[in-house]
Amino acid sequence: MDTPKTLFSTLNAFIFLIIIAISFGLMLTILSAFGTIPDSMFKSEVSFPELDWVVYLFMTLNLIVYGVFVYGLFKLRKVSKLFLNGTFYDLELGKNCSLAGKSFILSGVFWCLFDGLSSIYFKNEFSIGVSDKTFIYLFFIVMGLFLMLTSKLFDRALELKKENDLTI
Repeated sequence: MDTPKTLFSTLNAFIFLIIIAISFGLMLTILSAFGTIPDSMFKSEVSFPELDWVVYLFMTLNLIVYGVFVYGLFKLRKVSKLFLNGTFYDLELGKNCSLAGKSFILSGVFWCLFDGLSSIYFKNEFSIGVSDKTFIYLFFIVMGLFLMLTSKLFDRALELKKENDLTI
């Protein structure tokens, strides 16, 4: 099985789907800001009351974090493209892995904070517990830490290769 090619294709599909989802979210945010969402778009039990500025702040920050996440996916896509080309000793490999890891960590932490703060603001409740969302946020953080560790390994492998090339 050609793992880099599978990873590259999967990341392309995932990036495409996430950009479509972000576009719809952005469209609904803009439409709700102007109050022009037709009721026929949604089921009858869904209504859009007058939204205050905090809701728009949450939506905007969430879209920014999605942008950071997509940036990390693009960096991970570059890493898989380097693997696909057979490039294993390159400075770009470690740099892109590190940037992807940092963006995954940042996304996981901010999504966790947004979830907690929105629960406090919208539901007027504060709870400390473990849910399925918590595991997803922790998964993004762990995945980011793993990518940052992998970037250190790629940088060290590049150093060792340069030393090895000098001794021969």
